[in-house]
Amino acid sequence: MDMVGWEPIFPIFLMNPIEKRIKNAAFSAFAALIPNCTKNIINRMCPSPCLSPRTRGEEKRKSEKIVQSKKHRIGGLFMLIGMILAILPACTSKLTGRTGSNPMAAIVIEKASAQEMYEMFSCPCCGKPISTNCCASAKERMTFADGLAAAGTSKSDAIAAYVKKFGLNSFIDETEKAKYREILIAEAPDDRPILALSPAEKDLGDVSQKAGKTSTLFEISNEGQTDLVIDKLETSCGCTSASIVFNGEEGPVFGMPGHGVNENIPEGWNVRIAPGEKAELKVYYDPYVHKEFRGAAMREIYVSSNDPIDVQKKVTVRLKQVD
Repeated sequence: MDMVGWEPIFPIFLMNPIEKRIKNAAFSAFAALIPNCTKNIINRMCPSPCLSPRTRGEEKRKSEKIVQSKKHRIGGLFMLIGMILAILPACTSKLTGRTGSNPMAAIVIEKASAQEMYEMFSCPCCGKPISTNCCASAKERMTFADGLAAAGTSKSDAIAAYVKKFGLNSFIDETEKAKYREILIAEAPDDRPILALSPAEKDLGDVSQKAGKTSTLFEISNEGQTDLVIDKLETSCGCTSASIVFNGEEGPVFGMPGHGVNENIPEGWNVRIAPGEKAELKVYYDPYVHKEFRGAAMREIYVSSNDPIDVQKKVTVRLKQVD
Protein backbone atom coordinates (compact mmCIF):
# COMPACT_ATOMS: atom_id res chain seq x y z
CA MET A 1 0.00 0.00 0.00
CA ASP A 2 1.27 3.47 -0.91
CA MET A 3 0.34 6.69 0.89
CA VAL A 4 -1.78 8.09 -1.97
CA GLY A 5 -5.00 9.41 -0.46
CA TRP A 6 -3.61 9.66 3.07
CA GLU A 7 -1.95 13.03 2.59
CA PRO A 8 -4.84 15.00 4.19
CA ILE A 9 -4.41 12.93 7.38
CA PHE A 10 -0.59 12.71 7.40
CA PRO A 11 1.07 15.36 5.16
CA ILE A 12 4.29 14.16 3.57
CA PHE A 13 6.83 16.61 4.90
CA LEU A 14 9.82 14.26 4.67
CA MET A 15 10.56 13.33 1.11
CA ASN A 16 13.73 11.23 0.96
CA PRO A 17 13.38 7.55 -0.09
CA ILE A 18 14.34 6.05 3.28
CA GLU A 19 11.63 8.02 5.08
CA LYS A 20 9.02 7.11 2.42
CA ARG A 21 9.75 3.40 2.77
CA ILE A 22 9.36 3.50 6.56
CA LYS A 23 6.12 5.50 6.38
CA ASN A 24 4.67 3.22 3.69
CA ALA A 25 5.37 0.21 5.91
CA ALA A 26 3.55 1.87 8.84
CA PHE A 27 0.53 2.74 6.72
CA SER A 28 0.44 -0.76 5.25
CA ALA A 29 0.29 -2.25 8.75
CA PHE A 30 -2.55 0.12 9.64
CA ALA A 31 -4.49 -0.69 6.44
CA ALA A 32 -4.12 -4.43 7.01
CA LEU A 33 -5.69 -4.07 10.47
CA ILE A 34 -8.81 -2.14 9.37
CA PRO A 35 -10.60 -4.94 7.39
CA ASN A 36 -10.33 -7.41 10.26
CA CYS A 37 -11.54 -4.82 12.77
CA THR A 38 -14.50 -3.88 10.56
CA LYS A 39 -15.52 -7.49 9.94
CA ASN A 40 -15.46 -8.37 13.63
CA ILE A 41 -17.42 -5.27 14.58
CA ILE A 42 -20.13 -5.94 11.96
CA ASN A 43 -20.47 -9.57 13.05
CA ARG A 44 -20.89 -8.49 16.65
CA MET A 45 -23.28 -5.64 15.90
CA CYS A 46 -25.46 -7.70 13.55
CA PRO A 47 -25.99 -11.10 15.19
CA SER A 48 -28.12 -13.86 13.74
CA PRO A 49 -31.93 -13.23 13.99
CA CYS A 50 -32.37 -16.74 15.43
CA LEU A 51 -30.80 -15.75 18.75
CA SER A 52 -33.01 -15.19 21.80
CA PRO A 53 -33.45 -11.62 23.13
CA ARG A 54 -31.31 -12.46 26.15
CA THR A 55 -28.55 -13.85 23.96
CA ARG A 56 -28.76 -10.87 21.64
CA GLY A 57 -28.38 -8.54 24.62
CA GLU A 58 -25.29 -10.34 25.80
CA GLU A 59 -23.89 -10.23 22.28
CA LYS A 60 -24.57 -6.50 22.08
CA ARG A 61 -22.71 -5.84 25.33
CA LYS A 62 -19.79 -7.93 24.11
CA SER A 63 -19.78 -6.01 20.82
CA GLU A 64 -19.66 -2.68 22.63
CA LYS A 65 -16.65 -3.85 24.65
CA ILE A 66 -14.93 -5.07 21.49
CA VAL A 67 -15.61 -1.75 19.76
CA GLN A 68 -13.97 0.11 22.65
CA SER A 69 -11.02 -2.29 22.57
CA LYS A 70 -10.57 -1.81 18.82
CA LYS A 71 -10.74 1.97 19.23
CA HIS A 72 -7.96 1.81 21.80
CA ARG A 73 -5.86 -0.36 19.49
CA ILE A 74 -6.39 1.94 16.52
CA GLY A 75 -5.61 4.95 18.71
CA GLY A 76 -2.41 3.30 19.83
CA LEU A 77 -1.46 2.57 16.21
CA PHE A 78 -2.00 6.22 15.27
CA MET A 79 0.18 7.25 18.22
CA LEU A 80 2.91 4.83 17.09
CA ILE A 81 2.81 6.21 13.55
CA GLY A 82 3.06 9.74 14.94
CA MET A 83 6.11 8.81 17.01
CA ILE A 84 7.80 7.23 13.95
CA LEU A 85 7.16 10.34 11.88
CA ALA A 86 8.51 12.55 14.67
CA ILE A 87 11.87 10.75 14.96
CA LEU A 88 12.42 10.12 11.23
CA PRO A 89 14.21 13.41 10.49
CA ALA A 90 16.86 12.81 13.15
CA CYS A 91 17.43 9.21 12.07
CA THR A 92 17.53 9.75 8.33
CA SER A 93 19.72 12.83 8.51
CA LYS A 94 22.56 10.53 9.59
CA LEU A 95 21.85 8.13 6.74
CA THR A 96 21.37 10.69 3.99
CA GLY A 97 23.69 13.49 5.07
CA ARG A 98 20.86 15.98 5.70
CA THR A 99 21.03 18.32 8.63
CA GLY A 100 18.17 19.98 10.51
CA SER A 101 14.85 20.21 8.68
CA ASN A 102 16.27 21.64 5.48
CA PRO A 103 16.07 18.90 2.80
CA MET A 104 18.56 20.77 0.61
CA ALA A 105 21.38 20.72 3.18
CA ALA A 106 24.43 19.09 1.56
CA ILE A 107 27.10 16.79 2.93
CA VAL A 108 30.22 18.72 3.84
CA ILE A 109 33.05 17.51 1.58
CA GLU A 110 36.61 18.02 2.76
CA LYS A 111 38.62 19.86 0.12
CA ALA A 112 42.18 18.96 -0.82
CA SER A 113 44.95 20.89 0.90
CA ALA A 114 48.17 21.26 -1.07
CA GLN A 115 50.20 21.62 2.13
CA GLU A 116 48.71 18.41 3.54
CA MET A 117 49.55 16.56 0.33
CA TYR A 118 53.13 17.90 0.46
CA GLU A 119 53.60 16.05 3.75
CA MET A 120 51.71 12.92 2.66
CA PHE A 121 53.91 12.03 -0.33
CA SER A 122 57.65 11.47 -0.63
CA CYS A 123 60.24 12.72 -3.06
CA PRO A 124 61.72 9.88 -5.16
CA CYS A 125 65.28 11.19 -4.84
CA CYS A 126 65.54 11.31 -1.07
CA GLY A 127 62.39 9.77 0.43
CA LYS A 128 61.58 12.96 2.32
CA PRO A 129 58.24 14.82 1.98
CA ILE A 130 57.95 16.69 -1.30
CA SER A 131 57.63 19.89 0.76
CA THR A 132 61.44 19.89 0.89
CA ASN A 133 61.32 20.93 -2.79
CA CYS A 134 64.76 19.39 -3.16
CA CYS A 135 64.70 18.53 -6.86
CA ALA A 136 62.80 18.70 -10.12
CA SER A 137 60.77 15.60 -9.17
CA ALA A 138 59.62 17.19 -5.93
CA LYS A 139 58.74 20.43 -7.69
CA GLU A 140 56.72 18.56 -10.35
CA ARG A 141 54.74 16.78 -7.63
CA MET A 142 54.14 19.98 -5.66
CA THR A 143 52.86 21.71 -8.78
CA PHE A 144 50.46 18.85 -9.42
CA ALA A 145 49.16 19.02 -5.82
CA ASP A 146 48.77 22.80 -6.14
CA GLY A 147 46.61 22.33 -9.23
CA LEU A 148 44.32 19.83 -7.53
CA ALA A 149 43.84 22.11 -4.51
CA ALA A 150 43.25 25.19 -6.67
CA ALA A 151 40.56 23.33 -8.63
CA GLY A 152 38.63 22.66 -5.42
CA THR A 153 39.07 18.89 -5.74
CA SER A 154 37.88 16.84 -2.77
CA LYS A 155 40.61 15.36 -0.60
CA SER A 156 39.84 11.75 -1.54
CA ASP A 157 39.69 12.51 -5.28
CA ALA A 158 42.91 14.53 -5.12
CA ILE A 159 44.79 11.70 -3.41
CA ALA A 160 43.43 9.20 -5.93
CA ALA A 161 44.51 11.44 -8.84
CA TYR A 162 48.00 11.88 -7.35
CA VAL A 163 48.43 8.14 -6.86
CA LYS A 164 47.24 7.38 -10.39
CA LYS A 165 49.90 9.74 -11.74
CA PHE A 166 52.88 9.07 -9.45
CA GLY A 167 52.15 5.61 -8.06
CA LEU A 168 51.40 4.00 -4.72
CA ASN A 169 55.06 4.10 -3.69
CA SER A 170 54.68 7.88 -3.34
CA PHE A 171 52.96 7.42 0.00
CA ILE A 172 55.04 7.96 3.12
CA ASP A 173 52.48 6.17 5.31
CA GLU A 174 52.27 2.44 4.54
CA THR A 175 48.73 2.27 5.96
CA GLU A 176 47.51 4.88 3.48
CA LYS A 177 49.34 3.06 0.71
CA ALA A 178 47.54 -0.20 1.53
CA LYS A 179 44.19 1.61 1.77
CA TYR A 180 44.43 3.20 -1.66
CA ARG A 181 45.82 0.04 -3.21
CA GLU A 182 42.57 -1.70 -2.26
CA ILE A 183 40.62 1.16 -3.87
CA LEU A 184 42.59 0.84 -7.12
CA ILE A 185 42.14 -2.94 -7.13
CA ALA A 186 38.38 -2.52 -6.77
CA GLU A 187 38.28 -0.06 -9.70
CA ALA A 188 40.61 -1.96 -12.04
CA PRO A 189 39.16 -4.11 -14.86
CA ASP A 190 39.74 -7.87 -14.73
CA ASP A 191 41.58 -7.83 -18.06
CA ARG A 192 44.02 -5.09 -17.08
CA PRO A 193 47.71 -5.14 -18.05
CA ILE A 194 49.97 -6.12 -15.15
CA LEU A 195 53.54 -4.81 -14.91
CA ALA A 196 55.91 -7.29 -13.27
CA LEU A 197 59.56 -6.50 -12.48
CA SER A 198 62.03 -9.13 -11.35
CA PRO A 199 63.95 -9.12 -9.15
CA ALA A 200 62.73 -6.22 -7.03
CA GLU A 201 66.26 -5.49 -5.84
CA LYS A 202 69.86 -6.19 -6.84
CA ASP A 203 73.13 -5.77 -5.01
CA LEU A 204 75.95 -4.73 -7.36
CA GLY A 205 78.61 -5.27 -4.68
CA ASP A 206 81.74 -3.14 -4.92
CA VAL A 207 81.67 -0.61 -7.76
CA SER A 208 85.13 0.74 -8.57
CA GLN A 209 85.43 4.31 -9.68
CA LYS A 210 88.46 3.36 -11.73
CA ALA A 211 86.43 0.74 -13.59
CA GLY A 212 83.85 3.35 -14.57
CA LYS A 213 80.18 2.90 -15.45
CA THR A 214 78.56 -0.46 -14.74
CA SER A 215 75.16 -1.90 -15.63
CA THR A 216 72.70 -4.64 -14.71
CA LEU A 217 69.45 -6.04 -16.08
CA PHE A 218 65.97 -6.57 -14.60
CA GLU A 219 63.23 -8.59 -16.28
CA ILE A 220 59.98 -6.88 -17.33
CA SER A 221 56.91 -8.96 -18.13
CA ASN A 222 53.24 -8.39 -18.81
CA GLU A 223 51.25 -10.77 -16.61
CA GLY A 224 47.91 -9.23 -17.58
CA GLN A 225 45.43 -9.80 -20.40
CA THR A 226 45.84 -6.61 -22.44
CA ASP A 227 48.87 -4.75 -23.84
CA LEU A 228 51.20 -3.17 -21.32
CA VAL A 229 52.43 0.27 -22.44
CA ILE A 230 55.55 1.67 -20.73
CA ASP A 231 55.95 5.38 -21.48
CA LYS A 232 58.44 6.74 -18.96
CA LEU A 233 61.40 5.85 -16.77
CA GLU A 234 62.90 7.87 -13.91
CA THR A 235 65.80 7.39 -11.52
CA SER A 236 66.36 8.71 -8.03
CA CYS A 237 69.81 10.17 -8.70
CA GLY A 238 71.84 11.68 -11.51
CA CYS A 239 74.38 8.88 -11.18
CA THR A 240 71.81 6.31 -12.27
CA SER A 241 70.09 5.94 -15.65
CA ALA A 242 67.93 3.32 -17.32
CA SER A 243 66.53 2.10 -20.64
CA ILE A 244 64.21 -0.58 -22.02
CA VAL A 245 65.57 -3.40 -24.16
CA PHE A 246 62.76 -4.96 -26.23
CA ASN A 247 63.08 -7.41 -29.10
CA GLY A 248 66.86 -7.01 -28.95
CA GLU A 249 66.79 -3.22 -29.36
CA GLU A 250 67.65 -0.72 -26.64
CA GLY A 251 65.49 2.38 -26.38
CA PRO A 252 66.42 5.89 -25.19
CA VAL A 253 68.20 6.30 -21.87
CA PHE A 254 66.30 8.04 -19.06
CA GLY A 255 67.74 9.62 -15.93
CA MET A 256 66.71 11.73 -12.99
CA PRO A 257 64.22 14.50 -13.89
CA GLY A 258 65.75 17.97 -14.09
CA HIS A 259 69.20 16.77 -15.14
CA GLY A 260 68.79 17.38 -18.85
CA VAL A 261 68.47 13.71 -19.84
CA ASN A 262 64.74 13.04 -19.97
CA GLU A 263 64.13 16.29 -21.83
CA ASN A 264 65.80 14.71 -24.89
CA ILE A 265 63.48 11.69 -25.03
CA PRO A 266 61.42 11.67 -28.27
CA GLU A 267 57.87 12.90 -27.71
CA GLY A 268 55.32 10.08 -27.59
CA TRP A 269 57.94 7.40 -26.93
CA ASN A 270 56.61 4.13 -25.51
CA VAL A 271 57.11 0.38 -25.56
CA ARG A 272 54.09 -1.89 -26.03
CA ILE A 273 54.40 -5.37 -24.50
CA ALA A 274 51.70 -7.93 -25.31
CA PRO A 275 50.32 -10.30 -22.64
CA GLY A 276 52.92 -12.95 -21.80
CA GLU A 277 55.78 -11.09 -23.52
CA LYS A 278 58.96 -9.94 -21.80
CA ALA A 279 61.47 -7.10 -22.03
CA GLU A 280 64.48 -5.97 -20.01
CA LEU A 281 65.14 -2.92 -17.88
CA LYS A 282 68.80 -1.96 -18.21
CA VAL A 283 70.15 0.09 -15.31
CA TYR A 284 73.43 2.05 -15.41
CA TYR A 285 75.44 3.38 -12.48
CA ASP A 286 78.19 5.95 -13.10
CA PRO A 287 80.60 6.38 -10.13
CA TYR A 288 82.17 9.47 -11.71
CA VAL A 289 79.03 11.53 -11.05
CA HIS A 290 79.96 11.57 -7.36
CA LYS A 291 83.74 11.45 -7.57
CA GLU A 292 84.44 12.05 -3.90
CA PHE A 293 81.85 9.61 -2.63
CA ARG A 294 82.90 6.33 -1.00
CA GLY A 295 80.65 3.88 0.76
CA ALA A 296 77.23 2.23 0.49
CA ALA A 297 74.56 3.63 -1.80
CA MET A 298 70.98 2.77 -2.73
CA ARG A 299 69.30 3.96 -5.93
CA GLU A 300 65.79 3.45 -7.26
CA ILE A 301 64.46 3.21 -10.81
CA TYR A 302 60.79 3.94 -11.56
CA VAL A 303 58.86 2.41 -14.46
CA SER A 304 55.59 4.14 -15.47
CA SER A 305 52.94 2.27 -17.44
CA ASN A 306 49.21 1.86 -18.07
CA ASP A 307 48.86 -0.74 -15.30
CA PRO A 308 45.89 0.85 -13.45
CA ILE A 309 47.04 -0.38 -10.03
CA ASP A 310 50.83 -0.05 -10.19
CA VAL A 311 51.03 2.96 -12.50
CA GLN A 312 54.59 3.48 -11.35
CA LYS A 313 56.62 0.55 -10.09
CA LYS A 314 60.21 0.56 -8.87
CA VAL A 315 63.31 -1.60 -8.60
CA THR A 316 66.28 -0.94 -6.33
CA VAL A 317 70.03 -1.28 -6.78
CA ARG A 318 72.48 -1.32 -3.89
CA LEU A 319 76.23 -1.00 -4.13
CA LYS A 320 79.39 0.06 -2.39
CA GLN A 321 81.45 2.66 -4.22
CA VAL A 322 85.20 2.13 -3.84
CA ASP A 323 88.41 3.44 -5.41
